[in-house]
Amino acid sequence: MDTPTWLTIAELLFRTILGWRFLISGFSNIRRWPNPVNTASILFPKGAKFFGFSATFLMVVGGLGVAAGWQTPLCAVMLIIFLIPTFALHSYWLKILPTMAPVVKKAIGDDQAQNYFRFFDRQSFHAHEVGIHDNLVFLAAAFYFAVRGSGAFGLDNLFSDWVVRLF
Repeated sequence: MDTPTWLTIAELLFRTILGWRFLISGFSNIRRWPNPVNTASILFPKGAKFFGFSATFLMVVGGLGVAAGWQTPLCAVMLIIFLIPTFALHSYWLKILPTMAPVVKKAIGDDQAQNYFRFFDRQSFHAHEVGIHDNLVFLAAAFYFAVRGSGAFGLDNLFSDWVVRLF
């Protein structure tokens, strides 16, 4: 196959995997409800239900749209809107986890449980450090599809007159 064909396949995989990642995460929020509300309350204490629902909605609808290539520019912007507050959330946990860990560790009497907790503590802190970087990649990818549209093999190609183009 020639380079343009490989680029088309790469772009299709890129779009599909990006959308799928957010769709699955959004479904996870639905299954673990009211966890999204509890998470949203960290940044938005007065509107936690609204923002928890909104975040889940943006992830499910935005993820499905990007994965299917349906209203891709608009759905990619939905993912961008979801991602922006997540940076503050990761920063919050990076500040809070180091203060919580010693208190919990002190309360654990069993040596084996303390070892497990040390591992858990390192992993949870690391997850939020990496989460900031991962979200930068997701933000760049969503911006790419907000500008580019679905590319080949997206539903937007079948309904091009109905696609909301932002750029």
